[in-house]
Amino acid sequence: MRYPKLAAALAVTGSMFLSAQLQADTYLSIGSNPVGNTAYQWAAGISEVVNKNVGGVNAAAEGTKGYVANVQLMLDGKVEAGFSNTKLAYEAHHAEGDYAGQKAGQIVGWMSIKPIVMHVIVMEDSDIKSVTDLKGKRVGMGQPGGTSMLDADFLMRTAGLEPGQDFKDFRVKLPAMVDMLGDGQLDALIWNGSPPMPPVIKLKSQHKVRILDIPRDLSATIRKASPAYTEGDLPANTYADQPNAVMSYRLGNVLLIKSDVPENIVYQATKAVMENLDFMGTVHPAWKKVSKDGIINGFTIPLHPGALRYYREAGVPGIEEFAKRVGN
Repeated sequence: MRYPKLAAALAVTGSMFLSAQLQADTYLSIGSNPVGNTAYQWAAGISEVVNKNVGGVNAAAEGTKGYVANVQLMLDGKVEAGFSNTKLAYEAHHAEGDYAGQKAGQIVGWMSIKPIVMHVIVMEDSDIKSVTDLKGKRVGMGQPGGTSMLDADFLMRTAGLEPGQDFKDFRVKLPAMVDMLGDGQLDALIWNGSPPMPPVIKLKSQHKVRILDIPRDLSATIRKASPAYTEGDLPANTYADQPNAVMSYRLGNVLLIKSDVPENIVYQATKAVMENLDFMGTVHPAWKKVSKDGIINGFTIPLHPGALRYYREAGVPGIEEFAKRVGN
């Protein structure tokens, strides 16, 4: 699966040697999430575009356990690229947090797709009015190994609430949390995802719920503690019966790539994707909003030189200031 990979066919008949022409392929495996889920669809679309438009490349979507797994798969040399979020990207690039001890600089940015916004949801008639009101409550935090669960832990600890001590934490997937909240088994659920999220749409169609504001001072503390988080609210009318914006904060939903993938390959692949956004929009609606204006949004790490080269040529707004800021 590594690159460049040479495949040669050599046959021997008596004293005669028949050799086939060597073919060099750059393999570009893209870690996503379980087959059929959103990031897998994105990876499959990118692979199709790259394979059709870039010679000498064999791109493929790889079904994985998700964004945390993708970063580790990249560090282990099992995939060349992968979807993740800007917090994990920052830590992996700088070899911090769970990636302390790794060689820094192995993982760099490729493109930003859509922001991930923190949601804290309760029933409309709940007495919970703020994050601190979750003390003593039953709170859905997301499934083990998922990035949203890590974000939920960070939010609650920053608010001064320790899981298992100050509140009862439930570690399950979002669809299960939605059902549990609706059935009265949870008092609140926390999820950091790309809105509008189908399970939340389903929840609001069946029950009257509220999405809590996350106070500015709390989100500012979170952003100060981890530069990967950025300011950003949940826009008004993202969901039904949500006429006002909800105060929150964001992470970037991003595609990362190994720094040692050849520059020209990444340049050509970036060009192919950016010049086929109409097709990508048919793969998944999120791509209908992707443009050069937001393609680096949320990144706090350097871009791959091949991607940076294309973005400069394409005139991505703020690209030079960004490159200077992150050390490209």
